[in-house]
Amino acid sequence: MRWRQEYWTSIVLAFSLNTFAVGQSAVITLVFPSGARSLAMGEVGTALGDDESVLFYNPAGLGIQNSRWDRGAATESYEPLLPAFKIPDLWHVHWAGIYQSPNPAVGGFAGDLNYINFGLNTSTDSLGRELARYQSYEYVASAAWGFSLDEIGIKDHYWGVALKLVYSALAPGIGPGNEGIGTTYAFDVGYLWKFLPFMRFGLTFANMGPSIYYVTQSESDPIPFTINLALAYKNSFSVSGFHLLDVNAEFRAEREIVKNYPDKQPDPFYVAVWTGMLDDKSDYPTLQSNLEEINCHIGGEVTFANTFSLRHGFLLDVVGRRYETHLGFGIRIYDHFQWDFAYIISPEGYFRGIFPDGSNGSRDGQWTTTFTFFRIGSWSPADGKWWLKP
Repeated sequence: MRWRQEYWTSIVLAFSLNTFAVGQSAVITLVFPSGARSLAMGEVGTALGDDESVLFYNPAGLGIQNSRWDRGAATESYEPLLPAFKIPDLWHVHWAGIYQSPNPAVGGFAGDLNYINFGLNTSTDSLGRELARYQSYEYVASAAWGFSLDEIGIKDHYWGVALKLVYSALAPGIGPGNEGIGTTYAFDVGYLWKFLPFMRFGLTFANMGPSIYYVTQSESDPIPFTINLALAYKNSFSVSGFHLLDVNAEFRAEREIVKNYPDKQPDPFYVAVWTGMLDDKSDYPTLQSNLEEINCHIGGEVTFANTFSLRHGFLLDVVGRRYETHLGFGIRIYDHFQWDFAYIISPEGYFRGIFPDGSNGSRDGQWTTTFTFFRIGSWSPADGKWWLKP
């Protein structure tokens, strides 16, 4: 972001946007995943589309009938960020609510709030003298709808749309015109296909919207338009009426596409597909440089007796030097309550034997916890034997 020199010369944020977003975009919250379950599997969910992280990964999942969302579900996630920097007021919280009608033709609806607190920061002049202090934060509020066209004979195909409102207060109250705050909007489009007995394919076009600016519109930055492709396996195994195992796994490929310029406005997302990827010979002159911009996520989970889940995954981000092992578990009781936990292992130099220099170590030791209350309006005596349910 560019700031007017006469107001201040240095904005010192405790949180570096480049730690997570390796492109040239603004609004880190738009690419910030939520939910300990998906995080423990290496940040997957675009093809699975079966839990409360669907607003981030693929709103089309809302169109698939899911007993978890029968008469409503609500969830809350919390995680302290970048433990290597030891900044206590750097954290992320996520709230979401989902409602799915018993009528499959209606589909499912969801809303969420993704909030990142960047902590107390200061602005200084060229001599290092403090000009102001301010609390920096950013949030994205979303609403989504997922649906199918089963009623007209189109089976096993699902679509979803999401609208996002962005409020980015990196230096609120600074300058006579409150220049430290930027607002914009974006929308996502998602598709999910169930094929073969246990396979799923997911595709999303995320964060399509206008650029954001903090000072003047002529000094704007693009938001992170992202394309996701994913393939998933989802299956259950029962023995003599006993719900023994659920097995889920996914591979997700993610590419952020933006095109920024030092002397003019960034390209809109629909132009950046060409100028920022297919025909970008300045930033990505070779096929290898283009491929290195693709982040890969892979992971899976095994759930025993509909109660206890173990999860494992990997994240590979070559440009951002994030090579991470993700671990986690979940506990589900009474078919209404679930607690999930995720943990990241990625010390500095991790995976050095495979990738030059290895990981930057920024997220090593980062953890996430999520509590979910589901099937809010649907209770039955069978809930007491949730381990027998399909």
